[in-house]
Amino acid sequence: MKFLIKTFGLLAALSLFPAAAQQEKAPAKKKAPSKETPAKAPAVKTVDGGKLEKKIIGKWAPDPEAMMKEIQKGLADDPSAALPLPLPLLQAVIQKMAVSVQKGEVTIHSMGKKQTATYRITKVDKAANKLTMQITDEEGIAQGGSATVEEKKDGSKTLILEKDGEKVVLNSISASEFEKRRNARDKPAVSPNFR
Repeated sequence: MKFLIKTFGLLAALSLFPAAAQQEKAPAKKKAPSKETPAKAPAVKTVDGGKLEKKIIGKWAPDPEAMMKEIQKGLADDPSAALPLPLPLLQAVIQKMAVSVQKGEVTIHSMGKKQTATYRITKVDKAANKLTMQITDEEGIAQGGSATVEEKKDGSKTLILEKDGEKVVLNSISASEFEKRRNARDKPAVSPNFR
């Protein structure tokens, strides 16, 4: 679930999994020996996303069913991980999230807060409708990932963001639905008996 939290920030505010465990795993990957000189990593070459990039620009919302499957997969992969919120409350939060993609920028809106990351396209695979990207979060941490667009016959689109086998599935939404989600109240509705 590190991808969900670090790369796209979609569930960062929820702290789905212990941050300490994720930070322990991340440095090991970064310190792996490479052919690069230790002083500076080579600059990432940016390419033009063209028509494919235009397909990802828009307003999106998480697919609740797909997100819950990913969360459960993450829990199965790491049995020591625990959700900080009860599952029904987590589902309510996901129902109110919204994502906007503008050229070079992804903004996540969740419960009245927003988080923005920038992206640079490094490879375009037109046949697969797939963009390979470098995403940099608000803290300046850059990671690789990909975005695949699926267009449906009814005109709707699905955007699949992926890194290390973990996926965030987003469905296109209308401007009015986006505004409704973006302006969602700060706290999800809960049962009066839930304390």
